[in-house]
Amino acid sequence: MGILIMMKFEHLDGPFCRACGIAVVRQMTTRALFLGWWGPLSLVIFNPFTLVWNLLAHLKFSKLPPSAPAPGRTHLDTGPPVLRRPLAYVVLIPIAWAGWIISQALTHST
Repeated sequence: MGILIMMKFEHLDGPFCRACGIAVVRQMTTRALFLGWWGPLSLVIFNPFTLVWNLLAHLKFSKLPPSAPAPGRTHLDTGPPVLRRPLAYVVLIPIAWAGWIISQALTHST
């Protein structure tokens, strides 16, 4: 999570079954898309790395076989995919801002 001049890192250890792992990855990826861009280093380095890391985790969990919940427990709700969550689209703000900066730089350099 980028916070202008600071950063906050969140990490969850498991073991996770397939459904719970996918649920956690979806939650964490949505948080990264929503809150991960608001610091300079997070914008350029850490959040893109985090998104790739989350994608690899999602692929790993997707390969696990479905499992039954442990006795007395239930699976986490996987919820909708990341791109069907409105908060994930906050990422368009820094993308538009970066596009504007690049277009301004190209316009002024000619």
